[in-house]
Amino acid sequence: MSGKKGSPSGGSSGRRIVFTRDATGLVREISVVDAVVVVFSFIVGGGIMFLSVQSLAPGYFPGANLSAGYLVALFMWLPIALIYAILSRAMPRSGGDYIFVSRILGPSYGFLASWGVWIMLMFTIGVLAFQAVSFISLFVMYYGLMTYNLGMMGWSIQLTDPIWGVFFGIVLVLIFGSILMASTKGSLWVMRILLVLPLLGGVATSWILFTHSPLDMIWAWNNIFGYGGDIFGAYGDLFSVTLQNYWWLHAFYDSTNGLTHTIGAILVALFAFGGVYSLSIVGGEVRDTRRAFYIAMVLGLFLIAAFYLALLYPLQANYGQFIHMYDFLTYSKDPLGILMWALPHLGFNYSWVPAWGSLLPPDTFQYWIQYAGWLYAGKVPVPIPASVPLFAAPLSGLSWLGLFIIGAGVLWLVNAIMPMLLTTSRYLFAWSFDRVVPTKISALNERTTTPVYAIGISVAIASIGVVLSYWSALQAAINTIFLGVPAFVLTIYAGMRFNARRPDLAEQTYSPKIGRFSVLGICGIVAAFTILPLIVAAVATFEISSLLMIIIVYSLGAIVYLVMRRRNRKAGVDLDSIFKSIPPE
Repeated sequence: MSGKKGSPSGGSSGRRIVFTRDATGLVREISVVDAVVVVFSFIVGGGIMFLSVQSLAPGYFPGANLSAGYLVALFMWLPIALIYAILSRAMPRSGGDYIFVSRILGPSYGFLASWGVWIMLMFTIGVLAFQAVSFISLFVMYYGLMTYNLGMMGWSIQLTDPIWGVFFGIVLVLIFGSILMASTKGSLWVMRILLVLPLLGGVATSWILFTHSPLDMIWAWNNIFGYGGDIFGAYGDLFSVTLQNYWWLHAFYDSTNGLTHTIGAILVALFAFGGVYSLSIVGGEVRDTRRAFYIAMVLGLFLIAAFYLALLYPLQANYGQFIHMYDFLTYSKDPLGILMWALPHLGFNYSWVPAWGSLLPPDTFQYWIQYAGWLYAGKVPVPIPASVPLFAAPLSGLSWLGLFIIGAGVLWLVNAIMPMLLTTSRYLFAWSFDRVVPTKISALNERTTTPVYAIGISVAIASIGVVLSYWSALQAAINTIFLGVPAFVLTIYAGMRFNARRPDLAEQTYSPKIGRFSVLGICGIVAAFTILPLIVAAVATFEISSLLMIIIVYSLGAIVYLVMRRRNRKAGVDLDSIFKSIPPE
């Protein structure tokens, strides 16, 4: 694909207005290596680093076997990944599932499905950018304990204030948005660098978890967070407080619903794997369209699953119920009530508050650093949100390796922001190129050949997502999962109907067969019997607020589509010609 802009359709030649111009102007700069980087960076982040262990909180899936849930989700996603890969090779254009569904099933289906994914990604960017500050807080706290730095300890406590999540989140979105506007090629290099470092940290995390036992966890946790008054230190204190607050009732209920909760955790895992479609959205900029989609989206799915299981299996095997208890205290509906009830019974021993204020023996200098940091910050510390680095880093002691593990966790969240902004801007570009939204949005910067308006709008909406995460990042992440469901369902159906509905496109492009049967059709049938029943079951559990949010989002999308369709009809735009053909390169 060249940088040629082409002349506007419908000019002096007398043709009816079709696409915004005769060539997109985007350049195919994404190599096979870049394709893998985009998919890995897009997927590996919040879904594994914090959402996995936070899903064990009360009200979600506290009795789940995470590694089993993620393993099942891999095979549920595999047929869908194949559908996306085959359709991406057949129609390698910007917009991904928007192009597939609109050209096979119809424009209204294509737009509304991709609209839901676009909003979902906007919220997801907000959640990741917001949640990064909790990892930064843990990083600063760890460094403060290593260096006995009172100022660092005070700052780590200050950073637990959600307002810092909003501040840092918006700054991150603005920085990555600016890099994308400046250069696509430069952005790809930044993504490469931001993937290598956390990948090394992930290997170190897995090694630490596999080489330690449950008994090591007790020593490791207390070595970082204090020994307190309990014979088992801060580790034992957390058990004491949870038991005093009737956690055992929840544990009994959860133990009898382990299978149900594991099925629920599959939904979280599907979200964690779901970003495999990301490469299809930037398909118009992929060079090797014969190999890149299969390598990054199908083989990459197995590699990502192996990485997930290498973290989750040893983590849950070693910590067991401790993660459940930690989530019980951290995400209680009445954390202040637990605090006020628990303190008198603990004799004012605050070591149950993870990472802060453990009353260590007077001759232990670490206690004075923690307690002085509390006073220095001028505020009561709150529990650090559960995450893989929080539980893994202590196993290395107060060391640079532990600090590296936590830093890698920060980068896993941060490095997902740029590929998500890249894909959301290409949705806008594709809609605009088809005249479904104002044509100005698909304009390119002459020097950088980047869609600056599309990127700018994505940055603005993602910043709103950061602000919305102020109230509940975890709930926002859970809610947004379902906004992408219509796109997955319609893409599966589009794949099944590709040969029958659009034989012209199937013959013109690419549609592999096994004997007389289409591979797309086979994958669609498999997906219909695996993932679709799970989605239906999940929808049945919707809370009213989640359902209301979905209705509002899709209603807004329908209004945008109908208004633009009417405007185009009045302008004499040949909408039928647009959606009967694949956009030009």
